[in-house]
Amino acid sequence: MILVLIPLQVLSGGLTARDSMSELVQDLMLIAPNTHFVTLAQSILYRGAGFEVVWPELLALFVIGSGFFGATLWYFRKAMTNMA
Repeated sequence: MILVLIPLQVLSGGLTARDSMSELVQDLMLIAPNTHFVTLAQSILYRGAGFEVVWPELLALFVIGSGFFGATLWYFRKAMTNMA
């Protein structure tokens, strides 16, 4: 778990600037929800951004969360049918 969570936190933009990372890493980290959360939190806390500014980050978090939820629900249903 540490091998996944620490790199995700470091590469999300919370500890290091995303602009200093390569384009490939920046594009790959758009898949991770913590990248969008860090951007959202920094926008609200540091700049006082409103909904019209942060809605793309909220939408990205919703899409990623829905994807994870759908995959988990599919896996759970598959596991339940195998038990019966």
